[in-house]
Amino acid sequence: MIDESLNIMIWALNKKNDQTWLNTDNKEIDLINLNDTEFKQWLDKYKYYDRYPENSKESYRDECDSILKKYEIKLIKSQYLINNHLSIADIAIFPFIRQFANVDYKWFENHYIHLNKWMKSIASSSLFISIMNKYNTWDEKREPEIINFNQ
Repeated sequence: MIDESLNIMIWALNKKNDQTWLNTDNKEIDLINLNDTEFKQWLDKYKYYDRYPENSKESYRDECDSILKKYEIKLIKSQYLINNHLSIADIAIFPFIRQFANVDYKWFENHYIHLNKWMKSIASSSLFISIMNKYNTWDEKREPEIINFNQ
């Protein structure tokens, strides 16, 4: 049994012989771990600041900012977080950056030029678009649909 999403991603990538997202060093894993531990806790408080009244929305955003600045600096040097090729780090971190940006997109766009460009690039990629298909909500009165996910 695999219970962590990173472990599931690594397992799936190891099953696919032609994968190129995993490198031999641990840069990706270290970045993902930073994101999944430190950044995620502040992101949740930023998104749901009204549930955490001990600090302001801006103070939670500032905590996220300290990590996002690290990503921004990496993206000044390369197209993606690790190098000029998409890696597991980009794919694992992207949904969290997207969540952060959606809280206050104008603020995000004005503060993270490279991170915003990176996010837009992934969001407009054929890979992302292919997994974000919208399906009809299940309705017992409607004829069932057969969806072929292997297309």
